[in-house]
Amino acid sequence: MPAATLIRTARRSRRLTQAALGRRASLTQSHLSLIEGERQNPSFETVERALAAAGHRLIAVPTVRDDVATIAADLRADLSFGRPQIALRRFLQMNDNLAAEHGAVRFALAITEPEPTGSKQWDAAIGGLVAYRLAEEGLPVPSWAEASDRSLKRSWVFGVGPYALPPEPEHVPHEFARRRVLIDEDTLASA
Repeated sequence: MPAATLIRTARRSRRLTQAALGRRASLTQSHLSLIEGERQNPSFETVERALAAAGHRLIAVPTVRDDVATIAADLRADLSFGRPQIALRRFLQMNDNLAAEHGAVRFALAITEPEPTGSKQWDAAIGGLVAYRLAEEGLPVPSWAEASDRSLKRSWVFGVGPYALPPEPEHVPHEFARRRVLIDEDTLASA
């Protein structure tokens, strides 16, 4: 996960402003802004200090796969640039990454709360995916994935374009159905 995403996600999870985190970490708000905006590459010590000030720790996980928060940040960018097809591919990559790992590593890929994508539908789908893949192995689901803002008021057929058809209700995994995200379980079969 890039330093910018790590620090921004940790700060927002504690509902801190850049200025408040800066005071706690003995960093200026402008320095944090440059880091979070990916206009400055911080030292390892600076990343650790900022994370500690937000009540987080940096932990190494034995995998080369991107975590949910990193992919969600890229997905958010794709949606903001009007590239829903690429966002769909990223979501499927997120699914494949989670499916390929097991136990603690799978959990570690999903523990950090991703920033909102700018789309309630996609946020709900990400929450559903994390709950689905973690429940598959009997792992605990992080509270962020169970939050009420990860559920929709009206059903949404997962997919892109006019050809996205609703799946049969019995083919929608429970973790998605309760969030009102209609996705066929075959879509989640890893390639």
